Amino acid sequence: MTELELGPLRFGIIGAGRLGCTIGRALQARGFGVVHASSASPDGRERAAHVLDVPVHEDPVAAASQVDCIVLCVPDDRLDAVVQRLTQRPADASPIQLRVVSTSADGGLRALAPLARLGHLVSVLHPVASVADDAADPAVLVGAGAAVGADDEPGRVFAHALAHALGLHPFDLTEAAWPLHAAARTAAANLVAATFGVAQSLAAEAGVHPDVARAGYGRLAQASIERCIRAGADSAIGGAIVRGDAASLARQLDGVAGALPGATEFMREGLRSAVSRVAMAGRIDVAASHDLEAAIGAAARSGEGAT
Repeated sequence: MTELELGPLRFGIIGAGRLGCTIGRALQARGFGVVHASSASPDGRERAAHVLDVPVHEDPVAAASQVDCIVLCVPDDRLDAVVQRLTQRPADASPIQLRVVSTSADGGLRALAPLARLGHLVSVLHPVASVADDAADPAVLVGAGAAVGADDEPGRVFAHALAHALGLHPFDLTEAAWPLHAAARTAAANLVAATFGVAQSLAAEAGVHPDVARAGYGRLAQASIERCIRAGADSAIGGAIVRGDAASLARQLDGVAGALPGATEFMREGLRSAVSRVAMAGRIDVAASHDLEAAIGAAARSGEGAT
């Protein structure tokens, strides 16, 4: 699919924050007309007007009145309210039928049902990308995945065409799959960071300078993530787990329980998950798996007794 399939559309960005402005800039870079935007806060409106150089409104209806497609980039907890407000768009607004694309993974198409009942073409396009700052650089979208949800083929085709125009690689989800997709994104984006946070805290307890810890353990984490991307998570698990070295894991957990008790449960569950994954992948035998599980359990009980 190419941008030609999108036609000469006028886009409105509703919720012109970091993601909204990034999508708007990406569309402008590909030659599409972003003509209106909205933001709930005065600071957001000022920034969006500067970044996109278009009129930016407080009311989402004002941003949806003279456009062909609206891209909803509002926070998940505001999506229902904004959709309800958009149902109040004047009946004589041009055009009568809108293309409405939500970037929220929360609720899937359910949240867009009020607009679908009014005859608008709705779909979900959720970029699996991190837009972590205010640069609004479209490059962060290029090459990223994008989950697509649609009730009909026209909605799906439009969402795929929009994804390609943004440099994204779309993949389809059923409506029932959205919570799992959202959880997978949370795990990849946040639990990885939480795990690295534990590594930093343990390094601090060991007396390692924070800059040295970020560089040293960060490089190790980066290598692990790269292996995950190349060959899957199971292949990235190594060390004492794949050696079947139960005594080493027990010593590690005992050390964590003594120095940073709050991290013991996190480490225990993480190690159990890692052992289960490599056992299911056939990288360790049943006996080694049982020994590792026993060592993790024993270390956890001794840690709980110490606290």
